[in-house]
This record gives sequence, structure tokens and C-alpha cells, in this order.
Amino acid sequence: MSKYPFTHLHLHTEYSLLDGANKVDLLVKRVKELGMDAVAMTDHGNMFGAIHFWKAARSEGLKPIIGLEAYLHNAEDLSDKSTRQRFHLCLYAKNKKGYENLMYLSSMSYIEGFYYYPRINKKLLREHSEGLICSSACLQGEVSWHLNTQNERNKKNGAGGYEKAKEVALEYKEIFGDDFYLEIMRHGIGDQLFIDEQLLRLSKETGIKLVATNDTHYTYADDAEYHEAFMCIGMNKLYDDPKRLRHSVHEFYVKSPEEIAKLYADIPEVLEATQEIVDKCQEFKPIVDTPTPPNFKFTKEYAQKEGLDIDFEDDAPLGEDATDEQKKQWLSAADKNDRAYFIHKCKEGLEKRLVHVPQERHEEYRKRLEYEMDIINSMKFPGYMLIVWDFVREAKAMGVAVGPGRGSAAGSLVAYALEITDIDPMKYDLLFERFLNPERVSMPDIDMDFMQARRGEVIDYVVRKYGRNQVSQIITFGSLLAKGVIRDVARVLDMPLSKADAMAKLIPDELGITLNGKEKKGKFVEGAYQKEPKLREMIETDPQAKRVWEFALKLEGLKRNAGMHAAGVVISNEELWKKTPIYKPSGEDTFVTQYSLNYMEDVDLIKFDFLGLKTLDVIDNAIKLVEKRYNKKIDWNKIDVDDRGVYEVIKSGETLGMFQIESSGMQDLNRRLKPDNFEDIIAVLALYRPGPMESGMLDDFIERKHGRKKVFYPFEEVSFDSLKETLEPTYGMIVYQEQVMQIVQTIGGFSLGYADIIRRAMGKKKDMSGYKEEFCQGAVKQGYDYDKAGKLFELIEKFAGYGFNKSHSAAYAMVTFQTAYLKTYYPNEFMAALLTSEKDNTDKIVKYIDEVKRMGIELSPPDINHSQLEFSAITRDEQDVILFGLGAIKGVGEAAVLSILEVRNEGGAFKDMQDFVNRIDPQKVNKKVIESIIKAGGFDAFGYSRKALLDQIERLVETAKMANEAKKNAMGSLFGDDEEITTVKLELTNSEEFELKEILEFEKETLGFYVSGHPLDSFREEIEGLNYTLSSDIENIKDGSSALFIGKVEEVTRKVSKKGNTFGIVSMMDFHGSFEFMLFSDKLEQLEQMDLEAPIAIKARIAHTDFGARLNVTKLMELKEAKKESKKIKTQIEEKPLSPLELVIKLDMGEKVLEDLYRLVRQNPGNRELKLRISSKLKDIVIESSLRVSNNILEALEGNEAIDVVA
Repeated sequence: MSKYPFTHLHLHTEYSLLDGANKVDLLVKRVKELGMDAVAMTDHGNMFGAIHFWKAARSEGLKPIIGLEAYLHNAEDLSDKSTRQRFHLCLYAKNKKGYENLMYLSSMSYIEGFYYYPRINKKLLREHSEGLICSSACLQGEVSWHLNTQNERNKKNGAGGYEKAKEVALEYKEIFGDDFYLEIMRHGIGDQLFIDEQLLRLSKETGIKLVATNDTHYTYADDAEYHEAFMCIGMNKLYDDPKRLRHSVHEFYVKSPEEIAKLYADIPEVLEATQEIVDKCQEFKPIVDTPTPPNFKFTKEYAQKEGLDIDFEDDAPLGEDATDEQKKQWLSAADKNDRAYFIHKCKEGLEKRLVHVPQERHEEYRKRLEYEMDIINSMKFPGYMLIVWDFVREAKAMGVAVGPGRGSAAGSLVAYALEITDIDPMKYDLLFERFLNPERVSMPDIDMDFMQARRGEVIDYVVRKYGRNQVSQIITFGSLLAKGVIRDVARVLDMPLSKADAMAKLIPDELGITLNGKEKKGKFVEGAYQKEPKLREMIETDPQAKRVWEFALKLEGLKRNAGMHAAGVVISNEELWKKTPIYKPSGEDTFVTQYSLNYMEDVDLIKFDFLGLKTLDVIDNAIKLVEKRYNKKIDWNKIDVDDRGVYEVIKSGETLGMFQIESSGMQDLNRRLKPDNFEDIIAVLALYRPGPMESGMLDDFIERKHGRKKVFYPFEEVSFDSLKETLEPTYGMIVYQEQVMQIVQTIGGFSLGYADIIRRAMGKKKDMSGYKEEFCQGAVKQGYDYDKAGKLFELIEKFAGYGFNKSHSAAYAMVTFQTAYLKTYYPNEFMAALLTSEKDNTDKIVKYIDEVKRMGIELSPPDINHSQLEFSAITRDEQDVILFGLGAIKGVGEAAVLSILEVRNEGGAFKDMQDFVNRIDPQKVNKKVIESIIKAGGFDAFGYSRKALLDQIERLVETAKMANEAKKNAMGSLFGDDEEITTVKLELTNSEEFELKEILEFEKETLGFYVSGHPLDSFREEIEGLNYTLSSDIENIKDGSSALFIGKVEEVTRKVSKKGNTFGIVSMMDFHGSFEFMLFSDKLEQLEQMDLEAPIAIKARIAHTDFGARLNVTKLMELKEAKKESKKIKTQIEEKPLSPLELVIKLDMGEKVLEDLYRLVRQNPGNRELKLRISSKLKDIVIESSLRVSNNILEALEGNEAIDVVA
């Protein structure tokens, strides 16, 4: 401990986003190293890092002081936006009450006071000053600002000089009494020197004590230049820009008490004041040991409404002498009421479910329910379960499609009885303990899938039910991670883009990679520098790269921006700001916790996940189309999940569009495996992952299923019949985590709860020797051989790393089955729904159109009399037809479509073009709309050619206007209802139709793709007989592998390089889309000599770069020559079964966000499907793109505040 009494009170951590560069965990170590025993945090306008800071400081034995550098404005109305002027003010929580007030003030600064910055005012400060210590802050503090009249900007804006500063200081003293201090800083800045003497005078005249602070922004003195670069990243400025904002001195680091004492040797009392503040601040605990789940709002009125006879209890508070055990067991009245209602709903729900269960198993189900209810009650989770039950029930009542389950919750019979999940856990051997382990206290975690289009409605319901002040979403923080920090630093240090890209590209594409390695659990984990020799060479030989590297090392890991968790929502029993301060994103009406997900349980909040699953939109839409067309409702409870017809389709591999089994790799797997029951689908979803595939498990599973390999069970020779029962569905293989638990329970004699603890330890690669010995000893007690038990444990340990959660796999297998069932028995409706869901994704639409044609379904252009807003399924001339929706036509907005449909619904189908133009509203259905519908073929049924209608478009528009005017004039007249009076005659002439080529181009223009045919159709038979690669597979081709592509050249753009060389960018299309490649002079000349009206072929070597896959063309040829080439070429396709990466983009963030995202996608190619969710206040739109990215994009996106990641 230092002999000088000093504590850093004015200090900015990494949570002062793009300003503070003190990494919390390193900061507290440095403070302790310098001999101080306390430290404060005062981040700009927020408390984002308060719990992180408190825990880190405590771990180093320091006294944490939670503070805030608030922004204050002087308007009486907190929401006043008449001026942007704001002053800085430091506030510190000296006790628990002060901490609560600090959270409230911070919350209100965002909820009511936000204007460019989160602001408070003095009125609010007076009302919530209890338990707070206040200091006057920096040069931007109100007192110092008025004193600093030598600053011309201050004078211009009304700085009042010494007397005004004195008046303000006394006002703060009136609010805070002796808990208000004047801050003095000595960084050597001219303005500080000017007001130093005035502060001393002010202190003497008012009796307000001076306290020394340092406004610390970084940890070490030599971090100054790195901090400058960090600010440049935030300001988007170059480091060497002479006009940028910069610190004139480099004194904002964590100084030692000795350094500070030297600075204030003339006024040592200012150091003692820091200790006085520290002494005033009491130790308090801002976290809880165990979170309390929120209560369901179950009232007497609610019970009466449902006709329930439940005795409501009043609270009987514990006495002050209650023991810890009594406190643990104590239940509030709300807890007791929740418990009573929970038991009632569970029992009631199970009886409904038992209708589908054989009579002889009913008692078994009831016992399991009692067991689960007892555990849930003992852990005080009935309220949690009822809350989930309620919003799931309400979602279904609103017509929002809900998934059958997700994650381990599908293993709970209680969840099934409450209809939270829709998969019977006992039928599929799913374990409750995988969801809620009575031997490992943890919060329940139920993730719910809702249809994407209406997910927000369910969250809105929760907000209405529990109150806006008690429901919030959860903050996330983007950080500067490996590749991202290299790119950011390179940009501010003005490194050429090509070199920056080359350097970033050398960072391995590994999730969690660091630049220079890190210590993890006592072991050193290598980083990019250790793993990539070329990176080391670049750093060692290129001075600019070395400088970028040094800066990047310092800035790596710093927080960059705040975002919002894509799915997480917390519900509180009381106002949220009593547990967490609230953040409100600019332009949003959503409350967000200031503390991140890691700290929710610490502050007594439990997360609920509301996820959007677009496949549910597809299923919901398909079911509605079926009901509309056949007047038939699909009830999944009455459909056999082992339906043979469904599995015949799956076996064929024709699974395009089916949930999680539509990829080419899955299609191939289904042809090989030939699933014939639901358990096979569960296994397919569990096994189609890198681990099981690389280990050979998947191949082994297939061989065993088809009898080509013997099915054997561990310990067969000693009659382990119980293992056979556990492993029989997976042909003797350990595929699921639940099987690991069951084996440990059966052979080792453990409870399932303890078996789950062992399983978790295995999954985390912990030292298993102790568990192994316990298992072997337990096996001996069960009558098994010790040595064989040891071998079995090793086998379990090996497969535990590959084991998948069967509960999740089974729930998602149900979604897979539902899509397969719909495609099998209602292909029209299913494909129409699928096309609707992908209407904004041209690449996928092209693929699904091909599938529609393969299935023998006619795909028809839009029809003005039969098309709806979206794709629909009809029968026309005894032929199944999928009709394009009018909403799919580019240039025809939703308002115009709805106007057309309204007119059509009211007055019936349009008889002809005259009828159409006489009835529509020309304000909504204007010239552009009519022209687009003509080009798309929407009026073909009226017998006019598209050419004729386009040639006479002005006449159509003019007639519509005249008819509309006639209707207006006739309104209210004696003849207002006479159709003849309000009809304007239209005279049209017909003409020859456009050539097919032009029609196809119009369809591409208005619909995004070809419908009536394809420019390559006349060559289709010839092309499809060849061994070639489709454009949709480019991203999956192994790096360095060659491939043959066949298509039609759409466009050739000639360019000249900086060196004067001519090259061409060629756009080429095939049956699945378009792609580009470059040709240099010799090959460009060869291309221009070829017949470009016919398809051509190219042979190209694939190179995966940071800008996407590049095709290096090695050969150009006509179709005849391609036949020979296709026999020789072998293209290596690498398909990795990765879950899609979903990015959430806020709609109001502007075009630059999309430009940045486009750049990042091009820079991070890979094998992971990319989904984009465009988020707005009204609704979310999800786009499943054909783009593939690598996990490395996660790091690059950490620094983008407009984009949130759902990994």
C-alpha cells in the first residue's frame, strides 16, 4: 500500500465507448500493483461496466466505487431539446441507496433525457441525490466551464465567470451538502492552469473541498498514442490528420500515488479528500447470490375468470431471527399462488396430452409429471414456467406459429403438458435432468421459436402484460477483435487497402482467435502470430505492418459499440432500474439493460429467449393455403410421424426446401442413409456436424443401419441389456448427450442429475480421473467388472465430445418432418409458401423455381384476377399451378397491390382491361404500376399481347384517370350508382407479341428471374448431360480445385489497369444464377471471337480470398469441346454443415451500413450461410441470402454498432 493517500476517482474504462481504453481486468491489476486499495469508475453517460468493474475490483482485493460521469443540462424539462449544451458531472454511489439512485438517474437520462447524449437535469438530481457523492468533473463541468472565460468558445456560449461559477457551486452544495467536491486536475493544459487558482479561491470562499483527480482514460503512460488511434477509429479520422480532435498532453493514464503527490505537493489536502470520499463510500453488494425468478401475474380475478377455486394467501414475512435455511425455504404469497396454479395447469394439461398415449402408460406419465413438478417447485420456478406458458399460449391464440420446441426444454414433460413444447419427451426418451438438474443449481433456460414475421407481437404482449418498466431487452457490446482491429488500425494509420487486406487475411479463420495468444485456464493458447509464419514475416520485414501490429495489440479486445441481443428479454417483478440501469437505443422505443447477458443473473434477472424461425412462417402459410384450397385443417397431433410416404421422399434425396435437410450434402446423406422413421431424422440432425463426420461416426451409423456392419453394444458379453435399450435407436452408437447420462446412471449407479454433471465435465475436457474412479466403483456395486467399466468410461468420454442434445434434435426433427409432410402431400401449397418466404432472395428463388419445375408443377406469371399479394396455389385446367403474387412484381408496391385486391374483392374479377382501368384508383395504381404488371404478364389472360398493352400504356393511364374523375363527379348525384354513367370506354388494338427473348428479359426485370422459360432452355438437355458445376456451388468448391462452368455471357465490360493492360469483367449466367470472372487480353480476345448467342464453357481454378471466391479462368471453350473436358475434370466440393449466421440490421442506420456489410461479406468468404434480418419498429424482415461467410466475419462485425450478430 502506498504511503500517499490517493484513489483514482475520475476514471474511464473501456465502457466509455471509443474513448476509454482502460480494460477493466487489466486496470484493477495495475491499480493494485501501484499500491492503491480502492478505485472508482466514471464512464461517460452510462453504467454499462459497473458489475464487471465491481467483480473485477473485488477479485483483486480493491474497494470498488461505482460512479458515473453524467451529462447535465439546465432545462427544467428533462426532455427539452432546445439546446445541445450539456455539462459533465461526476456522481458516486456511497451506499446501496446511492447505487439505486445512480441506476435511476442513468435510466432516466436515456428514457426521457436523451438528445445526442443521455442527459439529466438538476430537478432530477435533487429528487434522487440521497446516497450520492458529487464532484464538479473536468473542464466541461459546469463550474469549470463558467470559470474558463479565457476560452473564446465558452465566452461566446455564455460562460459567466467567477461569480456565476460560485453560484453554480453553491447550488450543488445545496443539493449534496458536504458530499459535493470541486475537482482539480493538473495535466499541464493551458485552460487548467488558468482556472487552478480560481478553484482554490472558490474552495476557500465556499468551504467546498477540493479533490485531486486525473480524468484517466488509459492504463500506462506509453498507451497515449494507442488511445489517440482508438479515438480515431471512433471519429473515422486518420491518425496523422492535423485537423482531428486530439489531446494536447499525454497525462491521462493511471498515475501512481507518488506521481500524484508530486503534482499536488503545494496542496496535499486535495489528496486527503480522495481518501475522505473513499471512506464515505460504504461497501455494498450490487449483486445477488441466487436470482429470484419473476412471478406470474396470477390474481384472484384471473382465477375467477378461469373458474378456479384456489385459496389465495397473504404474505407472512420472515422474522429478523430467521435462519438461513428458513430464508431459503420461505415462499412469498405470490410464490404460493404461482405454485398452486402451476400444479393445476400441469395436471390439467397432461390429461389432455394423455389422449394420445396408450392407457397402460398413463400412470408412468403421471409419476414423471409429479417428479418434475416437485423439482420445479423446490427450485422456485413455477412462476417462470407459467410466464413462458402464458406468452406461448397467447401467441397461439393470436395465430402466431410457435415451434414444437428448442433446446433441452423439449426434455421436460411439464413443458409438454403446458404446451410450451409439442414433442412427447417420454416417447423419445428425452431427459428432464438435461433441462433442469436438481443437483446443479442453475436457472431454467427455455428458448422459444416464433414465426419470424410476428415474433415482435409476442414481445409486445409481454410488455403489455408485465408493464413497460418491467420488461427489457439485453445489451450486447461489440469489441475490437483480431481481424477487425487489424483493419481498423490499418485504416487510421493510412495503410494501403491492399496491404491491410493482405495482413488481415493472414489472421486464421478461427472463432476466438487472438493476435498474440492468451492464457486460458493455466495454459497458453496460441494466437495468429504463433500460428501463421507469413504474418510473422510481414511484421518483421515491413515497418508499416509492424506499427499496425503494435497498435492492434494494444487495442485488441476493447469495447467498440453497444447493440441489442437479438432474442433475449428479461422480465422483472419490479421496475427494472431497481436491478439494472436502462439504455434506450437512439431512435428506438425499446428498453435495453445496461448490463450485458453475463451479468443478468448477478442482478437478479432471468432471460427469456424469443427467437424468429422463418421455417415456421413457411409452415404457417402452407397450412393456410391448404385450408383455403381444400377447406381442410392440418392437425399435427393426428399425423403419423413415421408416415411411409414422407420417408420415401426423404430417401430419394429430393429434400430441397425441407428444414435443415435441404443442402446438397444432406440430400446425399439421405440417399445413403435412407431414413425410414422419426428416430432416424433425429439422428441425422445430430450427426450432420463436423465432429461426427470427421470422426467417421456418420459413415459407421449408415453401415450399421443397413446391416453392412455388425451392431454391437458395449458389455454385450456381460449381458448389459440396459445398454441395448439405450443405444438401440442409434444402432449401438453413442450419438446423444442423453445416452451418455443414461449409461453413467445405469452402469455407475448414479442419479441422472449427477450423470449430467459428469457429462458436462466430459464436454469441457476436464480431468476425469476422479469421476472415472467413482464410475468404476459404482459399476462394481452394480455387479460389473471394474476393468471393463474403466474401458466403457473411456469410450463414453471419447464420444461425449461428439454427443448432441437429443431434446433439441428431436424438437427440430419435428419441424423437419412437418416440412417434409407438406412437400409430400401438399407440394403446391408448400412450394408456394417457400417461394413467398424467399421472395427477396433471388438466388434461392431461382433454385426453388427449378425444383417446382422438376416436381411437375406449373409456375405461372402473375395473374391480375387470381394472384394474391404473395405466391399462391391453384388448379387451372386440371393442372396444379403456383401463381406469382402481385407483390413479387418490382415497381408494384404493397399499397398498390392491396388497392387492386380490395377492388377485386368488392366487385369481383376484372372482366377485361376496360373494366380494370375503370375500377382502379389511379393515384395508387399509376403508370409505373400498370407497366410493371404488363411486363410481368399480369394481364395476359385478357387476350392482348404484352407489346400491344405497352404500346398503348398512355391510353390505359388516361382512361383510368377519366374514369376516376367521372366517379367523383357522379357521387351524390341522382345517377351516382349507374355503372354506365361512371364507365369510360377504352378502345385497344392488339398486335404481335414480343419475341421470347424480350419477354424473358421483361420477366427478369420485373420479377428478378425468368418464368416463362430460360435463355438456356434450348440447350438444357445438352448441358445437363455434362459434368459441370453450378454457380450456386462456387463457394463450396475446395480452394485450388478446378471446375467447369457452362452458361451464357450476359455482359462484357472492358477496363484498363493502372499499368495500361486491357482486361475484361465478364458476367455469365447459368440455370442457378449469375457470376463474374476476369479475363486478360489474350483470353478476352478469344471470348470476343466466340458465338456469344450460344452458351460457352469455362474451366477455372477457384481461389477463396477475403473478397469472395475468385475464378481464375484457364480455358475458354464452346459447348462441343466442353463435352470432352467434362469427362476429365474432378471438382472437389467441401460442404460444412454449419448453422446459418444471422445478422440483425437496424433499418434506420442508412446506406453506409449496407455498404460496410457488403464489404465485410466480400472480405470474409466461407461455408456458413448468411441470413440478414432487417429490423424496424414495425416488423422484422429476414432475408436468407445465398452468400456464404466464414466465422471470421464475427470479429469484423464486433465493431459495427448498426449490426447485431445471432451466432
